[in-house]
Amino acid sequence: MHADEAGKILREVGYDEPTVARVQSLVRKERLKQDPEAQLLEDVICLVFLEHYFADFAREHEEAKLVQILRRTWRKMSDAGRAEALKLPLGSNERTLVEKALREDTTDG
Repeated sequence: MHADEAGKILREVGYDEPTVARVQSLVRKERLKQDPEAQLLEDVICLVFLEHYFADFAREHEEAKLVQILRRTWRKMSDAGRAEALKLPLGSNERTLVEKALREDTTDG
């Protein structure tokens, strides 16, 4: 849906089809781990969530769910993104949740 909306807007303001297709691919998060730009965008999305939204989100959800979300988020990030995530100024509760997620088995999907 977001890729379609971005494409519509880009076409309306005159962008060419290759540019529209590229933006849509990035928005769809296609080829993570193979496309450096798509991976960078995913890393940024994850880092912004962790730094600016995770604390509020964590107050509204159970720990088990948060740990699961963190593990899935971590798997989507590159090594560089993970390294930056560990440098974020998280609160003690959020830092504890990240550490717990990284310690536990990551076999769930």
